[in-house]
Amino acid sequence: MITIPARIAISLLIFATAVAASILFSAPDIVKAQAQETYDIVLKGGRVIDPETGLDAVRNVGIRGDHIAEISSGLLAGKQVIDVSGLVVSPGFIDLHAHGQSNKANEYQAHDGVTTALELEGGMPFVREWIESRRGKAFINYGASAAQGEERWLAMKKYAVEAAEARKIIQTEGFDSPKLGPIAQKSAGARYESVSKEETEAMFRGLETELDAGALGIGVPVGYYPGATRGEMFDLYKFAAHKKTVIFTHVRDIDIASIQEAIADAAVNGTSLHIVHLNSMSLGEIGVSLAMVKAAQERGLDITTELYPYTAASTSLESTIFDEGWQKRMGITYGDLQWQDTGERLTEATFKEYRKKGGVVIIHLMKPEWIEEGIRAPFTIIASDGMPYAPGAHPRSAGTFSRVLGRYVREQKVLSLNDALAKMTIMPARRLETIAPAARSKGRLQVGADADITIFDPDTIIDKATFEKGLAFSEGVKYVIVNGAFVIRDGKTISDVLPGRPLMGMYRK
Repeated sequence: MITIPARIAISLLIFATAVAASILFSAPDIVKAQAQETYDIVLKGGRVIDPETGLDAVRNVGIRGDHIAEISSGLLAGKQVIDVSGLVVSPGFIDLHAHGQSNKANEYQAHDGVTTALELEGGMPFVREWIESRRGKAFINYGASAAQGEERWLAMKKYAVEAAEARKIIQTEGFDSPKLGPIAQKSAGARYESVSKEETEAMFRGLETELDAGALGIGVPVGYYPGATRGEMFDLYKFAAHKKTVIFTHVRDIDIASIQEAIADAAVNGTSLHIVHLNSMSLGEIGVSLAMVKAAQERGLDITTELYPYTAASTSLESTIFDEGWQKRMGITYGDLQWQDTGERLTEATFKEYRKKGGVVIIHLMKPEWIEEGIRAPFTIIASDGMPYAPGAHPRSAGTFSRVLGRYVREQKVLSLNDALAKMTIMPARRLETIAPAARSKGRLQVGADADITIFDPDTIIDKATFEKGLAFSEGVKYVIVNGAFVIRDGKTISDVLPGRPLMGMYRK
C-alpha cells in the first residue's frame, strides 16, 4: 500500500496555514510578497501537471538551485523568466530501461523529454567504478542495477584469470578500454554453463558488493544466458528478497511459461519484480501476460512491468537469442531482421556473415494492436529499451515518450494525457522508491521535488526517428531542465552543461 509522502502532508499543512493567513492579508498583499522573492528560474503560465496529486492547472513554477521552490497562481519574480504559456509543464520523464549510457545517447533521450535514464535490465558490472566514471560528466541523470549476467561468470572458477584481468583493466584504464572486448569473447562460453553451489555463493557476494556500491536492484536478463538453471533463478530471487531489493528481468524465453516462471519465483519468495519489455516477451499473448501481472498486483504482490511503443525489437545478432530455433520461437524469418548499420533486410547468407562478426539488428516481430493493448493497461510503465548511440539505431532510442504522447494520446486517444504522463513519471519513480530513497523527489512536480522538468507542446509533440532513416530528435519538446539547469532550451541542446547526477541504491558503502 502506498503512503502519502511526508512532504505532501507538510505541503497540505502549509496550504491550510496559507488559507488561514489569507483572512488577514488581502490578495494584492500576497502577490506583492510573492513578487519580492526572486527565484533562479520562473516558468510562467504553463499548464502544470503533477500526476501524483492530480494537479492540472495554469501555474507559475519557481525554481531555486536544484529544487522546485514554489508553484503558484500568483506572479513570481525570477532571474530568468520563461513564458511557457500553451505548453505542458511536467515532471521529467524517468526511463527505467536505457542501454544508451553515453552523452550522445542522452542528448537524443533529453529531446524526448527524459531527465533520468537508467540501465536496469542488464545492469552494469563494477557499478562503483562506472558511477564515478560518469560523475560530473553526465548530460542527464543516470544509474544502473547490479549485472547478474556478469557476476555469474566473474564467479566461475573457469574464468578466474579473465575476471581478474577485467577488474584490473576497469580500475586502471576505465570502461572504454579496447582490451575489454577480447576478454568478453573469451568468457562468452559462460552463457551456456551453469554455476556450482560454491560459485553461486561467490556470485551472491559479488551482487552484495554491487548493491553496497549503489546498484539499483539486480538486472537479470536470463534470456541471454541459457546455462542458468531454474534452480539458480529460484535461489537468486530468494537472495533478492532477503536483500529487500528489486529484480529487473528479461525473462528466459519469448513465451508465457517464462513470464510464469518469473512471477512464480517472485511470489513464493516474496521478491519485488519488474518484467521488462512485456510486449516483445509476449507477442500475440500479451493479453494473458497483462492479466497475470494484474492478478499478481491485486493479490498484493510487488510485480510491475513496462513496454515500448514500437512493433520491432533490437539486440545483438551474436547473442543467444539467435541460437538454433530462433525463427520458430519468434515467428519470423531472415527478412524480418534489419541490420542497424546499413538498414538492409537480411538473407540467410548475410545472417550468417553478420552473426559471425557481430553487430546489432532490428527485429520486426510485433503487431500494432499488441502494442496498443499493452499501452492501454493502466498499470504498465513506459520505458524505451533505448540502444547505445548509432545513427541507425532503433527509433525507440530517441522517440519512445514523444511517440506515446503524440500518437497514442493526441492522435489515437488510447490514453489521456495525465494517464500517459503518470506512466512516464510517478509510476517509474514509485517502482524505484523502495531501493532508491532519492527517487521520492523525482517523477513529481511539487514544492521540494527535484527540478527535473520537461516542457512540451501537446499539439505538436511526436517522434521523428524512423526504422528507415534512423535517429532524429523528437519534435515538440521545448525545454528540459535537469537538477535546475536547462539541457534543452527553445528546442535546442545546451551543450556546455552537464548537470546529470547518479541515482543510487539505498545500501551505498
